[in-house]
Amino acid sequence: MNKSSSGIRFDAVDRVIAATLAVLLIAACSKDSTSPTPVPVTIAIVSGASQVATVSTQLSAPVIVKVTDAVGNPVSGIAVTFAPASASGAVSSAQATTDATGSAQVTWTLGTLAGTDSLMITAGTLTPVAALATALPDAPSAIAIVSGNDQSAPVDSTLSGVLSVKVTDQYGNVVPNAVVQWSDDAGGALSATTTVTDSNGIAQVMYTLGPTAGTEDVVATIMNVPTAISTSFTEIGN
Repeated sequence: MNKSSSGIRFDAVDRVIAATLAVLLIAACSKDSTSPTPVPVTIAIVSGASQVATVSTQLSAPVIVKVTDAVGNPVSGIAVTFAPASASGAVSSAQATTDATGSAQVTWTLGTLAGTDSLMITAGTLTPVAALATALPDAPSAIAIVSGNDQSAPVDSTLSGVLSVKVTDQYGNVVPNAVVQWSDDAGGALSATTTVTDSNGIAQVMYTLGPTAGTEDVVATIMNVPTAISTSFTEIGN
């Protein structure tokens, strides 16, 4: 073999070795650049908790949660379950999957019972979180006598029992701060002609009978509603 052919052979071997090293280097770099699959560790509410709305209405903002790993990186593709408590309404979807930012969300419509509604949020074995919302009573829809009806006393005397009414909405929730107007048809005297319901939906007055013996009607009417709603007490002056 002459010097020229030997040189060509070694050049070919060098090229094979160089190519092999390049492939190995690329494979090593590729392996090093591959990040481990993130493991979900925490689920937390990002926004949408502590909202306030009228019963049976949808909250103005969605409830959004985020799933993250041990160092706070978002984890996508995680199934999140949203479950309202009993009487706490409904959500747009019972389950949602986290996106690239680790977030999942639903819209929440409150139940018909005034008070605190609760939404339990879970993702696998992660510690659950709960979103709370306040459901306010709807507009006044009914007024009913609680006490003080069918009393009897001498004319011009004050009845011993208070005249009391309760105001509720269409779902039976008591309505505080409802304005009740009082009137009578016998020339008697009311301790107030306008009262406001308390936290239990109750409004009340004292009544002094008129000067003429017989039946007297005292009417309690809910004000500030499209159509007046009333109830009537019957009292007797002797």
